[in-house]
Amino acid sequence: MKIKIAVALLLLTPLMSFADICKTTKPINTDPYIAEIGTRKVTFLAVDLNNNHCWAMNESGLNQRHSPYSSFKIPHALIALETGAVKSVDERIEWDQIKYPAKDFWPAAWKQSHTLASAFKHSAVWYYKALVPRIKPADYKKWLVKFNYGNQTFTPGSNEFWLNNELQISPVEQVEFIACLVKNRCGVKANHFAVFESAAFQETKNNLTLYAKTGSGPIDPNNNDGAFEGWYVGYIKNANGKPVAAFALYMEAENYSALKDYRKAFSLRLLSDLTLWND
Repeated sequence: MKIKIAVALLLLTPLMSFADICKTTKPINTDPYIAEIGTRKVTFLAVDLNNNHCWAMNESGLNQRHSPYSSFKIPHALIALETGAVKSVDERIEWDQIKYPAKDFWPAAWKQSHTLASAFKHSAVWYYKALVPRIKPADYKKWLVKFNYGNQTFTPGSNEFWLNNELQISPVEQVEFIACLVKNRCGVKANHFAVFESAAFQETKNNLTLYAKTGSGPIDPNNNDGAFEGWYVGYIKNANGKPVAAFALYMEAENYSALKDYRKAFSLRLLSDLTLWND
């Protein structure tokens, strides 16, 4: 019995230490960026995975937790693959317009059937809601613990927990999670991580490859025309497939359009200025 308990605890233990992701941390001088940031609030953390040196913007916000929104599609996709909720990233789910009726703000790309990969690319929320009945609450809990993912809180059966501030995660926890994934896959099978990367691929630059996911939602859940908060979370690999950096940007803006494209563009500018995205 003791052996079984020990094995169970081992399976629930993250495969790397999250406590010391940053051996050293250097604040980013915000002066060159103040004009373009404007009224937005930005928190950013990047780590050079070769030496665990970090750069931070708004250090006071690094440990503040927020809803992950669609940045949760990173762990969610991996959980779906690991649990067999989908057999591959190409598994298609037909859009059920009765269960998941289109809302006014939905883009056209959401209003159709999707695969795991296409839903990840287009950030189609309904597809990931449709995964919830396929994944046991115990499996969600197991993987949230293994990933050490934020507060690890959810209501069994809820298909809103990553959108409604129930599950929350901080920028530093996002980076720790990504670092765990790219260093040792955080317990995820190699074949599952490989196909996940095919969905998470963003772009290449020189000899570098970017993998990432956005996420966003209204700060007041009843006002889609008001202030928004959002994420851009990911990692960079070199030509040899070695992970060289992990990062997370959290942003608050006066409306969705003010962060929609800017969160990625500003993340890449910062990463370039830090020489992490210009091999």
